[in-house]
Amino acid sequence: MKVGKTKDLLIEDIKTKIPLLVQDDAILDEISIQLYKHNISIGNILELINDENRLYEANLQELLLLGEQLHLKFNETEEDWIAEWLNTSEVKELRLYIKESPYEETIILPYTFENVLKTGHNEYVAVVPNSIIGKLWMSGITKYNPNIQRQAKKKKVKNGIIEVMNLNPKSLKEIEKQTVEGDLITSTLRYNAKVGSGLDGNELMYDNRNRTLTLLEGTSLDVLDGAHRTFSIYNAYMKKADLEGSMIVIFSNMSEAQCKRVQVDMAKANPIPKPRLQELAKDKLSDEVVIELKAEGELKSRITSNSNVKYSYGEVVTFSELSNAIDDSFKINNRLEVIHVAKIINEYMMYLFVYYKANLMDKHSLLFKSRMFIGHIELAARMFEKNISFDQLRKYLDKIDFTIANPLWEEVGILKYGNISSRNKMEIRKLFQQLIQEGGEKGA
Repeated sequence: MKVGKTKDLLIEDIKTKIPLLVQDDAILDEISIQLYKHNISIGNILELINDENRLYEANLQELLLLGEQLHLKFNETEEDWIAEWLNTSEVKELRLYIKESPYEETIILPYTFENVLKTGHNEYVAVVPNSIIGKLWMSGITKYNPNIQRQAKKKKVKNGIIEVMNLNPKSLKEIEKQTVEGDLITSTLRYNAKVGSGLDGNELMYDNRNRTLTLLEGTSLDVLDGAHRTFSIYNAYMKKADLEGSMIVIFSNMSEAQCKRVQVDMAKANPIPKPRLQELAKDKLSDEVVIELKAEGELKSRITSNSNVKYSYGEVVTFSELSNAIDDSFKINNRLEVIHVAKIINEYMMYLFVYYKANLMDKHSLLFKSRMFIGHIELAARMFEKNISFDQLRKYLDKIDFTIANPLWEEVGILKYGNISSRNKMEIRKLFQQLIQEGGEKGA
């Protein structure tokens, strides 16, 4: 490498572009095609972008090839990136690099499993060797999908915040060690063939007579349950190709909505945070509104499925808090009204975030605290009801001093031991209702 260039600097360069890569499957596919010429599989790429430790363990040539592709895809400049890192002779060597692997070729679809039983509509069960489980991930067939995982984990990176698998490093190492030693107890994994991923419109084909299940070309398997075991078995496979043991795998071919119903059922045995459970269950039409708000608008990436809000991550409200507030303030009778209510709230939030941007990260202000969204939703509903334009929002919210020091909070019992009490939801709602009532100047 050239003077002043190091592996650590190269890794930092790669890490800045990973958030862009994980958001664009098409570019990931394009990069995998280029790197496959060097025998670097999409499974290898996924390993590098999902596990920072693997970046530091990776071969320098693989990092250079990946870094070059990321530069070509995400930098508008036409500068010769690789020339900044390597001398001419080193570049020539890099072009000839082929990743050595003790493993068999990656799995190419279609791929057939034997001795498979059909257990329900679009649901099948098979005993799958651990080596095949590892190879499925290495081949990029099994993947992580944050939309159906029970709880994604938000991670701060240089260019923002991304969602990654919420995995326990200690558990991963223990399972990996047990797998390598052939001592891993057999358990059940759930893989869902993503609807629409198959090239011909179909993902699975089951032969009832021969009891075979075929994964058709293009099919992606989302890990519905068993992410720790899947990733650990893959790590073990990268160290030892001839792994012992097998796992019971339930294959399904369901929509994301159906997958979330399965998550709710599994929660009875494996507790999930209540806000996430409510999000998956979609018990109320107000839940549907929140899901719309998570998709676009000012609250996108600001609604958390956990029980507690991490304000440092840009979150401002929990899924359940927002859903309950919408349920109390709006009457929603059908799915058409779901979209309508989401548009109303999005418009309100647009003005709120523009007018009071300075308060967003102010630790002394309660304006953007999760509990206050009970009031914001109520005010949005009442302003819409009275045909008051949201561009007048400042006129109403400025009637209240939202600083913690305001004695108002103690008077109405909202502030308790420095926090907003959960027992005073009605008081918050009333306070915001008074803002648009004639003569409602309370808290000024």
